[in-house]
Amino acid sequence: MSVASKTGKVLTYIAALLLFIIYLVPFLLILLTSIKDETESKIMNLSLPKTYMFENFITAFTQGQIWRGFLNGMFVSTVVTVLTVLLCSYSAFIIQRNRNAFTSFTYKFLLTGMIAPFSFIPAIKLLQLLNMGNNYSGLIMVDLAGQIAFSILIYYSFMQGIPREMDEAAVVDGCGPLRMFFQVIFPLLLPVVSTNIVLTFTAVWNDFSNVLFLVPKTSMWTMPMGVFNFQQLYTYNYGLVCAYITIALIPVLMIYLAGQRYIISGMTTGAVKG
Repeated sequence: MSVASKTGKVLTYIAALLLFIIYLVPFLLILLTSIKDETESKIMNLSLPKTYMFENFITAFTQGQIWRGFLNGMFVSTVVTVLTVLLCSYSAFIIQRNRNAFTSFTYKFLLTGMIAPFSFIPAIKLLQLLNMGNNYSGLIMVDLAGQIAFSILIYYSFMQGIPREMDEAAVVDGCGPLRMFFQVIFPLLLPVVSTNIVLTFTAVWNDFSNVLFLVPKTSMWTMPMGVFNFQQLYTYNYGLVCAYITIALIPVLMIYLAGQRYIISGMTTGAVKG
């Protein structure tokens, strides 16, 4: 191995270590603060607590109505994630396998969603006209729309590496378009599907602005709004607030750990193919 290669490898490890520290420190800060009393939590440092306040988590459950936000968030995030995976993967399959003027225009039009700014006022008015302003359907549709552009991009890019001969063989065996996609093509999309699940679930679970502007009922609030409301009650007790935040992070961490095996390959493939 040349000196240049060794230097590049060392620099890569250093950069990876720095990124790891950048992401790890805030998480440790939240975790350690969550088990401190009110006085210690105001200092906000990485020191171990003098007294371990595990009862902060009990208070977060009993006083923060955390189960309501947890269940609401799980429902919305799961529905949006499932719809995104099914609709975007099949749409990308149709666009990639049927290249013509219409599908080319559709693909480019959908990708504009990655740069077009979202406007809440027209969205709120549209949801009111559709009678979807005071229920989960409006929030789900808006969250779904926000995931379409990037999701179709990564599925489209990934499918370019799947030979068309597999489609032809499936047709010869008597498969229709739907059966061919879900029995032949979809199983091959596991890396990009795993990536899409993690990114979509995380984005929807952590969404604050859509819930704030589109969901007027407190009974429908998800975890980020629950954290916001809980913080208003315990403004300067960062131990309780961080305990609430720690609980809110658990589903995202579980989803990520479950799909981490495929995330890098899915993102890499989507990035290098166009």
